Amino acid sequence: MKKLRRKIYNISKTAGDKLGFDLPYFVENGFWMILNQAVAMLAGLITSVLFARYFSQETYGAYQLVLAIIAFFSFFSIPGLNPALIRSIAKGNDGDFELSVKLAFKFSFIGSFLIFFVAAYYYFKDENIVSYSLIFSALVFPFLYSFDKWMALLKAKEKFETFTKQNILMTIGKSGLTITVIFLFPDYLLPAVFAYLAGSAFFNIVLYIKTKRYIENDKKGSDTLPYAGFITKLSILNTLVNHFDKILIGILDIKALAVYSIALGLINIIKSFIKSVTAITFPKFAKYKIKISFLQRIIIFVTGLILSVTFYFIADDLVRLLYTEKYLYSARYFKIFIWIIPLFLISSVLSKKILAEKNEKKLIHTKITVPVITLISSLSVYFFTKSIEWFVYTKFFVFNVLNYIVLTVSFKTKS
Repeated sequence: MKKLRRKIYNISKTAGDKLGFDLPYFVENGFWMILNQAVAMLAGLITSVLFARYFSQETYGAYQLVLAIIAFFSFFSIPGLNPALIRSIAKGNDGDFELSVKLAFKFSFIGSFLIFFVAAYYYFKDENIVSYSLIFSALVFPFLYSFDKWMALLKAKEKFETFTKQNILMTIGKSGLTITVIFLFPDYLLPAVFAYLAGSAFFNIVLYIKTKRYIENDKKGSDTLPYAGFITKLSILNTLVNHFDKILIGILDIKALAVYSIALGLINIIKSFIKSVTAITFPKFAKYKIKISFLQRIIIFVTGLILSVTFYFIADDLVRLLYTEKYLYSARYFKIFIWIIPLFLISSVLSKKILAEKNEKKLIHTKITVPVITLISSLSVYFFTKSIEWFVYTKFFVFNVLNYIVLTVSFKTKS
């Protein structure tokens, strides 16, 4: 095994020197991140397939609506703490870990309060099951996004093997609970929501406690909380854009949301895989000034293009095999969404770079300018066409293409 690892290291070192990549770093740590994401992809795929087969489109659409509403209010848990925490701990400020958890937990109660109001709205609309699901969601909400800081700590410490093992444990645990509930209570919304949220909260708390042993000091970064606040404020519009499409479609046509969610779920599996692999670049960007050459960008783009072409030709058969003919229309969305992958692959790397380097100008454009244009353009298209499909395509491509442009273009600074 040692000889094999040494051989792989030598090959990756030689290739990396020619391409300008630190390939040994990516091969060693990327293996664990790929393994982690492979398990997450498989678990998510199995769960979505079972939902499609054992739930009606109405119930599955309602399930997706509840999750979208929860995610919509997630910015109250101060999501900017996660990248700020990775950046700070990578520089040796371990004391920010506990502080971040407490702060996120405290502010999450605002999100819970607002979810209760949404639950009341659905209760008075006589949609009691959705209402009850949201009430439970509000109770669990502070535990969903507060204790997940264990991920930031392990990534900052570059303990990707430990991160992968713990995340796989959580993925299998909460997915196993959800799958069990799907079999026991087919087409029942509340048990499915309970299983997913309770499983997520339980494992995050357990792994938070387990990960605290890696804290080595109580140093705190002077700019960690201000930077987290800055990112969080910027992310509000981004969070809105990421979830308002599901909420709007859920209000207009709950069955259409189920179909759209299948396609979006497939593309998000690929995007999550990319994010997971590129996440290992963050500590590097936080420690060193690293430039991404034109050749490196071409290599990344071509890799994404190969992925797009491959999935385009298997999309119909893939959806038919996994989700049956009932969701075949989802393949139409998926085959169009897939062409964004080459740009997203580059954007994912560049986004880690600007976060690590605190490039505030680009952060403002990606978190404010891009979401505002996306909201205006997609809602305008729906207003004039009354077409959910054109609304979806506009929202998806305007957001991703503009995001790529902002991350790629150099902005002049005032002298």
